[in-house]
Amino acid sequence: MNKSALAESAESTAGPPGETSLPLVLKKLLLSRDETLQVASAHCITAVLVHSPVKHASAFIHADIPEFLFEHLSSSSEVLIWSSYSCLILLVEEPLFFSKCHTVYGIEAVVRSLQGSLKMNNTELHKQGLLLFAEILTRQPEEIKLFTSSAICRDAGRALQEAVSSPVLEVAAEAVKATSAFLRKDHQSTPPVQYRELRALLEAMLNRCAEFSQILLNRRPLGHASSRDSEKAILRRGKFLLSTLEGFRNACRLAVEFQSEPSAQENPFTAPSAEKEDTLEAFSEFLLSACDSLCIPMVMRHLEQATHPDLMEVFLSILHSLFVIVPHMKEKFSKKLAASSFIQLTLELKARFCSGLSHSALNQVCSSFLFYICLNLLSVPGKTEPPSQEELSEVSELLQHGLPQITSRSPESLAFLSDRQYVEGAARQRQCCILLLFYLAYIHEDRFVSEAELSVAVQSFLLSLQDEGECPPVVVFRASIYLLAICQDKDSALDEQLHYSLISIS
Repeated sequence: MNKSALAESAESTAGPPGETSLPLVLKKLLLSRDETLQVASAHCITAVLVHSPVKHASAFIHADIPEFLFEHLSSSSEVLIWSSYSCLILLVEEPLFFSKCHTVYGIEAVVRSLQGSLKMNNTELHKQGLLLFAEILTRQPEEIKLFTSSAICRDAGRALQEAVSSPVLEVAAEAVKATSAFLRKDHQSTPPVQYRELRALLEAMLNRCAEFSQILLNRRPLGHASSRDSEKAILRRGKFLLSTLEGFRNACRLAVEFQSEPSAQENPFTAPSAEKEDTLEAFSEFLLSACDSLCIPMVMRHLEQATHPDLMEVFLSILHSLFVIVPHMKEKFSKKLAASSFIQLTLELKARFCSGLSHSALNQVCSSFLFYICLNLLSVPGKTEPPSQEELSEVSELLQHGLPQITSRSPESLAFLSDRQYVEGAARQRQCCILLLFYLAYIHEDRFVSEAELSVAVQSFLLSLQDEGECPPVVVFRASIYLLAICQDKDSALDEQLHYSLISIS
């Protein structure tokens, strides 16, 4: 029977009284003991849904077809399992599938099927099963709990851990997408939260990504003829890295959300004498460590060959969230990032992609990252006196308004800082932000502008303040004095006019 004939048969799926509708006929075939008929029934349902999903999906769901498809996932026949996967993938596009709680009934069958299919040597079966699982995890309404027991949730995580470690890239890629959907609060909130299992899953995902990246680096092609293959390889690596980072970002989001859940702080069933690995605190520290040892090196290696705005947006949002996840480490982490030229990197991203109204989401993430790293670094005793709470609040407001406006490259920023013409409020805020960024980068050995040019720009900035009779925020003034002092050690004496300017401003 071809697709057009099936569609005609399905035009009136309910049929007149006394006639048997197509869903009921196909349901009877699914219930038969003949595997050939079961497979044929699944193929027929798939063909009808492909032709007109909106029109016929609800009829199949009302006929409880999903229930029997889930049951067939326990079959030993790879053909029947694959056919059932394909049919269910189309049915999950209908919201009724979830409101009738078919997923709650069938999730255990999906997990058990995945565990079994991963032991088979059938790549297409692996991919199809993971695609179904990812669709269910993504589309499941938050108000309807998918995992009703922690055991099924644990088994699902272990199946994904095995799948992300697959040597077949296409299988691992589907598994990473499913993992990203799995790391949702409503999927993980069945007590106790199994942090140790989540850690093992994330480690497997990150290690697979690192392994894939290293393989491509070791296979760098030679000659011009292979340049196209090299570009394709970089693109594949970028896509896999982006999916991995999205999964890691969801894990970070999970940690932030669980901070306000007293019941999610630790596993109450852990023995008192056992190591506290199953706690939110240990999981949060793992996220910081994994980002430092795996995520950052992978992204920095990828940046040597390509820069993708979407990837960097996800990456910087991870760094930003870690300041919240591990607050007692935020100053130390910020210092390490600043010393690794992350202020310069973020400013370059803004200059390259965020001028005008382009990539507004990236600009927002870059600005938020710079905002928090600046406040963290200013709070640490360093080259100048730490600001008071009042001074910190003042500079916080300054950064919040000024950072999104900075989308220029370093030479342009220096020129803007040197501008002694009349500067209005918003432009002055931007100048102050630029000066603070140069200062914080400078004291952490990230010196991406020459000292001579920086000295001239700072002097011009201070003289402009004197011309307008303005007094900058104390933090900005201290940073200006420090930069001048350092630059003057290696440069000419201060401009005499500036001497009087400093006295009048202070």
